[in-house]
Amino acid sequence: NPIATIFAWTGALRKRGELDKNQALCDFADKLEAACLKTIESGKMTKDLALITTMENPVTLNTQDFISAVRQTLEGLL
Repeated sequence: NPIATIFAWTGALRKRGELDKNQALCDFADKLEAACLKTIESGKMTKDLALITTMENPVTLNTQDFISAVRQTLEGLL
């Protein structure tokens, strides 16, 4: 599940940012999480999420394509 992996890393990055008083790192973690959620809300998701969504006609992506979609969304937030 790429979302779980991304959120595990963003949590670690945010904590590192807090410990180092590095607000830019904390902000990046927040934006990466927001990009994940925004990508899913736009209807693009992996099959595991598509099977449980109530959204009509989600776009089911493999892991690599989903990560690419998240990256594209993130670039718009940075």
